[in-house]
Amino acid sequence: MGYVNYYIICLTVIVGFAAFRAIAYQNKKSKRALDRFWDRETKANSVRRADISNLDYITFDIDKLPINESKDLGFSDICDELIMLSGKKFLNLAAYTNTDLKMMYGPANLDALSEYDNNFNRLMRLLNKLSKELVKIEKKALAKQVLEYSISLGSELSSDYEMLGSIYYNENDLTDFQKLEEQAENIESLSKNLIINKLNNIKTDDK
Repeated sequence: MGYVNYYIICLTVIVGFAAFRAIAYQNKKSKRALDRFWDRETKANSVRRADISNLDYITFDIDKLPINESKDLGFSDICDELIMLSGKKFLNLAAYTNTDLKMMYGPANLDALSEYDNNFNRLMRLLNKLSKELVKIEKKALAKQVLEYSISLGSELSSDYEMLGSIYYNENDLTDFQKLEEQAENIESLSKNLIINKLNNIKTDDK
């Protein structure tokens, strides 16, 4: 009995010491990461303003969308918001943190860059919303037009790919479906695997 108690005590000490070492290591690792972050943030805040006039801005052409048809179907609110956005600047900056942007273009440009990125995200959400509404009422041709344009602008919303992939597959348009799969393979964001899985599921569900 005494031997068992001694064994339990030793095991508890060993486990406790190992846990202490692990926690200490993680704390030290977190501190190093935090120090690196603040060091980079300090450097970023001292970067001079860069010229952002020649960045790869996204061109949003409202005429590429079935606005009049969508309005006639009762989606005027979405269409009006899209029209309001049509004169703004758009950038997809999802791959960058604020610190990255300050390092590249200077903190003085951060507000403008954030605005252009927000414009892009808002545009993607509106196009996604319009597509879903058109799909709901079986206006697949109009939905396809919106989805194709949205993805051409750089949408990485998984539901955009899923809706467009389903339309292609149901129309037996395997050529465009394959092109959509190739586009998904070139995505560099975290949504890539989710999109690929959703496209694969479309084919699997049909079997």
